[in-house]
Amino acid sequence: MRKDNIDLICSVAELSGLFEKRSNVGGFLQDVVELVAAHMHSDVCSIYLYDERRDDLVLRATRGLNQESVDSVRLSLGEGLTGLSLKQLRPIRDGNVTENPDFKRIPQINEEGYNSFLAVPIRRGLTRIGVISLQHKKANYFGEHDMKALRAIASQLAATLENASLLMDIHEEHGESEVVTGDGPDAVITGISAGTGIGIGKAVHLDSADALASPQLSRLPTVEEEVERFKRAIEATRSQLEQLQIETERSFSDVASLIFSSHLLMLRDEEFSGQMLDSVRDGVNPGEAVQMVVGRYVKLFSGMNNPRLQEKVQDVKDLGHRILRNLGEAKSEHGDYSGQVVIAGELYPSELVKLAAQHVEGIVIGGTTVTSHISILARSLDIPVVFTRNEKILLVPENTDLIVDGPSGTIYIEPDKTTRKKYEKERASDRRRLDRDTGVPRECRSACGERVRIMANVNLINDIRFAKRNHAEGVGLYRSEFPFIVRNDFPSEEEQHAIYRKIIEQMEGQEIVLRTLDIGGDKLVARDGGGAQEANPFLGQRGIRFSLANPDIFSDQLRAMLRAGAGADLSIMFPMISGVDEFMRAREHLNECKESLRTEGVAFNENPSVGAMIELPSAIDIAGDLDRNADFLCVGTNDLIMYLLGVDRTNDRVSNLYVSHHPAVLRSIARLVEHVHDPANRLSICGEAAGDPHMVQFFLGLGIRRLSVEPRRIPSLKSLIGATELSRAAGIAGEMLSISSAEELRKYLSDRAS
Repeated sequence: MRKDNIDLICSVAELSGLFEKRSNVGGFLQDVVELVAAHMHSDVCSIYLYDERRDDLVLRATRGLNQESVDSVRLSLGEGLTGLSLKQLRPIRDGNVTENPDFKRIPQINEEGYNSFLAVPIRRGLTRIGVISLQHKKANYFGEHDMKALRAIASQLAATLENASLLMDIHEEHGESEVVTGDGPDAVITGISAGTGIGIGKAVHLDSADALASPQLSRLPTVEEEVERFKRAIEATRSQLEQLQIETERSFSDVASLIFSSHLLMLRDEEFSGQMLDSVRDGVNPGEAVQMVVGRYVKLFSGMNNPRLQEKVQDVKDLGHRILRNLGEAKSEHGDYSGQVVIAGELYPSELVKLAAQHVEGIVIGGTTVTSHISILARSLDIPVVFTRNEKILLVPENTDLIVDGPSGTIYIEPDKTTRKKYEKERASDRRRLDRDTGVPRECRSACGERVRIMANVNLINDIRFAKRNHAEGVGLYRSEFPFIVRNDFPSEEEQHAIYRKIIEQMEGQEIVLRTLDIGGDKLVARDGGGAQEANPFLGQRGIRFSLANPDIFSDQLRAMLRAGAGADLSIMFPMISGVDEFMRAREHLNECKESLRTEGVAFNENPSVGAMIELPSAIDIAGDLDRNADFLCVGTNDLIMYLLGVDRTNDRVSNLYVSHHPAVLRSIARLVEHVHDPANRLSICGEAAGDPHMVQFFLGLGIRRLSVEPRRIPSLKSLIGATELSRAAGIAGEMLSISSAEELRKYLSDRAS
């Protein structure tokens, strides 16, 4: 059938007629998609308008997709092919869209079965207005002619659609409610994944001290009865916190030593609970009394100049939440965050650990961007965490039903029964999988029988159980900074010794690689109540630079590592090495620590392997010199990619440019391998790329035989390697190195996967 799109372009009268049909903006946009779909003979036509305040796209009208998804589906700039079209201000056409790695399937939108896709950005100059997209069941349906026609239509409608977008923004900003309620079908908010698993529960705002609903009573209680109810809640809170402190010491001893001590101290403080009790005796409702005192303390701590005291704000709110739950009729058995999804504007690492200990179902962090330490901790703690810049999530009412899909970075607000049932089933399946034997082989061998060592990245002692369960062949990277970051303090030599010893003992004689402190960048620790703020911390006093600049802290850590490693297969690794001089200074410091322990007659590991992390471009070309002075080298791909490409992967404005398969990354690593003597035994890879199936083939093809990944990735990685012929991997590596374009590499990898 002939597509009469040119007729529409020329028919100004037909376009003008759209204004006469509807009395509201939404109806006008619906008429636009109906008209365009008819002229283009397209199964689907949709209009997404750009919300500049929240920096995302909103589905405003569709013909062919689920109508109930209008106004609820939002895409970040650059998300999916639609978001990518607007971000890059270019048309995107694909004849078999489901094979495109940038395609994002949106649940509940009913777009299954549509193969052809065409999206054109709507713009006025460089101003982004939105996207108009077409979909069709037939593959390769849209041609070059259709793309030109749709661009012309978008150009004609640009000014009108810009006005429509502004009107809709005004209505939403000044309407009766700005709250996302998901009335009827799911309201969906997308974000950046920072944790694993599925979280299902009621919304609770961490930044709010609002009380739970007061119990519905058949008569008004007396003051004496209310006083007794309050005392029971305080006693229940005290008992829960003491038990929680014991459990936390057992599960998170490395990062959570006495982490609830401030709660218990405040609970015993007459100026805190005493003020609440006095108010209740004066006839104030117990919930209101808790709110008043909590609010007063929040204001008090917030106004302090000391960052450590400012951090206590969340402790106060957290304690208030627990007391309120114990006061309410619908309290949980433990007074904690069981059955709840926490919404927060920001989150300290210590708060994340406290929420994990209190059985939180999931966490949504709104109005900010992802930070690496929160992401790493969330995965180690098995908590679904999603970051979103969409501040609308902060307006969701308390007790709203939420689902947090950790892996996809999707949040469902008031999900319908079908969606809820699907995710409940998926969560139950995940838990059953953890309870049964994984069947992972103890040794990893390629299809041709060659040995490849798969080790575990460990962030918390909690990770060790997964490392052992999946038969990791040692710890390839222990990130020693997390006890520092979570506590926001510098643990003593004895505290560190206890942590490192526990890791070594639990791994039962296997090789352990302890990395010295890597703080700086977005992993900052205050010292002496503060610390100088660096204008560009990623290029500042980071990693080994921090340790060398703080010899007292460095000595405590090295002594603790050497002592803990007595009689063990110990390796010590220095991060962020930029040259031989830095490495030799660090090694000299290690030798001084050995000498001091020897003089003191303390048992320690006399001959640990000493290695350098290759994370900076400067280390690539002097890798041969480092190799001659070090016992081993380890490529930290996360930071190496960031510094090579000049891209912060936690910045969602440029995170799409952070790609491990970029030609510069591949060629740098290949050049590094050439500089290293015996790379199969002396060079390892850690970081996200070590678990990327495409990159694994590349690393194996270069001759690398040691990979260190998150413990949960070990089963799939061993399975992949077990099916890989190393001769074929070498061919793949050669082909990848011959390609000069990142886009061509993406297509090459996509074709190989299909």
